[in-house]
Amino acid sequence: MSDFAFAMTGAACTAGAGAALIYRALAPTGRHRAARPAADGQLLRPVEAQDRFEAYCPAEDRPTLQLRLRLGGSVCTECRNDTTEVTQ
Repeated sequence: MSDFAFAMTGAACTAGAGAALIYRALAPTGRHRAARPAADGQLLRPVEAQDRFEAYCPAEDRPTLQLRLRLGGSVCTECRNDTTEVTQ
């Protein structure tokens, strides 16, 4: 092969490798999730939670960490459902 063919082959390999690096840097990886917008009713202020304890959550169907609220009742920390029946 001539020197010109070697130079063209090297240039093509360099351009291909550069294009692959740029594509990998700009392509989405799928590892990041968009943030879920939280409704105002879902969030608890720190002054509302009085006590933390573990109790059965019917939505999760297993014992989970619960927050006892100042005004009565409790809330599951994982599903944010109100759990009025507390079994400790």
